[in-house]
Amino acid sequence: MVNAQGSKEESLTLIEEAAHSYEKNHHGCSRSALKALQDHLNLGNSLIFKASTPLAAGIAMRGETCGALLAGLLVVGMVTASENIEDEEAFNQSMIAGFRLVRRFEKEFGSINCGELQKRRLGRAFNMADPNDYQEFIKAGGYIECPKLVGKAARLIAEFLWDLKEV
Repeated sequence: MVNAQGSKEESLTLIEEAAHSYEKNHHGCSRSALKALQDHLNLGNSLIFKASTPLAAGIAMRGETCGALLAGLLVVGMVTASENIEDEEAFNQSMIAGFRLVRRFEKEFGSINCGELQKRRLGRAFNMADPNDYQEFIKAGGYIECPKLVGKAARLIAEFLWDLKEV
């Protein structure tokens, strides 16, 4: 799964930088993390990318599960699940892998909840669906801190995929 352009470490750095840049410049944590992973690991397609969009800001701006983590779970499904709904073994393996990714993310960032992650990085949670609160998010450095988290999350997801393939 190493990028043809270089080593595993070089690929991880490229993924982190790309996810950071996408979130900083174009926004949408779920699609930013997913696009970086897709670009560098050749995963999924444009339909999956488009489908990831409303997962941003904690699931459609609700401040719930982090969109970057949700992108990671989509990728885990792409790598571990089966197109055959009757394939119980693949289902179970995908669920186990997803569970492990969520635990790793929570251990690294202290939470999987968007609002809680905002509190940790920005001092409070913001209602992204409220235009005034969204402006406060921007003023508080939301597009400085969230890109950092999205980049690190994309890197963590890529590392997880490497570990998954080595098991």
